[in-house]
Amino acid sequence: MHRFFVPPELLANLAPARGATTSLSQEPLGNVVAPLAGARSNLISLPKSLAHQVRDVLRLHTGEQLLLLDNSGDEILAAIATTSKTAVEVHLLERRPGKSEPAVRIILCQGLLKSARFEWVLEKGTELGVSVFSPILFRRSMAGLEDAGPTKIQRWQRIIQEAAEQSGRSRLPELLPIHPLIHALNDIPPNALAIMPWEEEHALTLHDALTTSIRPTGNVGATLAVARSSQTPPPARSSQTPTPAWSPQTPPPHLPTTIVLFIGPEGGLMPEEVALAQRYGVQVVTLGFHILRAETAALAAVANVMYDLGR
Repeated sequence: MHRFFVPPELLANLAPARGATTSLSQEPLGNVVAPLAGARSNLISLPKSLAHQVRDVLRLHTGEQLLLLDNSGDEILAAIATTSKTAVEVHLLERRPGKSEPAVRIILCQGLLKSARFEWVLEKGTELGVSVFSPILFRRSMAGLEDAGPTKIQRWQRIIQEAAEQSGRSRLPELLPIHPLIHALNDIPPNALAIMPWEEEHALTLHDALTTSIRPTGNVGATLAVARSSQTPPPARSSQTPTPAWSPQTPPPHLPTTIVLFIGPEGGLMPEEVALAQRYGVQVVTLGFHILRAETAALAAVANVMYDLGR
């Protein structure tokens, strides 16, 4: 089913009502949308650009269903009521919880890249579950990339929105303004685990940094958090099967709920920047033996974090 983010104000006055039914819905109903005061039905007109997409690009017909999203975490089931050359009206059927966000919140502090590569990171990072994109100016960032005007910012936000719709997300990732590295370091949230992949690091792997942050606890209802720690050596390896951090017989672990990933620019990180990050508690890790492009490193790191902690 097609999904579309719409301006929140379009659905702001629609209150959920329990127990209603409708013959138009082909799915079990939860909270059916109550009509607006004084309105005969829940008919709304789609924004002009969305109406064009529904009518002329996707060629959806009267009676076909779609999902409208207002970035609240809910989704609203709607059916096309009327179409014309000037407007598309939909009948709102049901407000229900959308797909939940991942258990871990990833803030991707991405060094600015050439346009196409940075947009690739925005698109694929959104699909993988990034919560916040923070464009960062590093010493080796190409000159001129920091001059992103309103047109480019709108394009970046549109790429994020389309990727969120395609991947089934009910909330849009946040896009922060462009900032220098020191600003991002000062803004690391309390109790977040901050990580910086660097090709000169050969000991501590991303997996080790993530798994050593998992700590068993006897309090099932405890807040899932882990304090940023200083750089530590990786645990010793052995030929024996490693003992898992927890099992069904042991108490559940503390997991970091926020991961901050610092990814350098196309020219790489300077040793001074790495040392500065370490003074702020950032753990420097390796992503393997090969040198990765900046956009590859970003997506590889996000995917690995989601695999280890996203559930």
